[in-house]
Amino acid sequence: MRPAIAQFGGLVVAPAAWAVNMQLGQILPHIDCASELILTATGSFIAMLLAIIGTVLSYRTYTPSVSRGTRFVAGLAVLIGAAFVFALYLQGAATLLLDACER
Repeated sequence: MRPAIAQFGGLVVAPAAWAVNMQLGQILPHIDCASELILTATGSFIAMLLAIIGTVLSYRTYTPSVSRGTRFVAGLAVLIGAAFVFALYLQGAATLLLDACER
């Protein structure tokens, strides 16, 4: 992937994965309660994996050989992506600790 596109991985992929996970977090607990599945936790950890991939793409473009602006955007994307990865991890852990039928 070109560095010009890859530098935005943490800025685009991680927040998008979090947003999708937030919407699924409103829908899937009802299905989990009715069918004894753990779809909510699975969705959270899949979204976390996507956010990690986007963050790693941004991290790979953070090299001394690129311009200062590109390094700044890539560094910012890594920090934002890491924050969303942490948020997705906490959401996934919460779905494992709490029963879906307790609402």
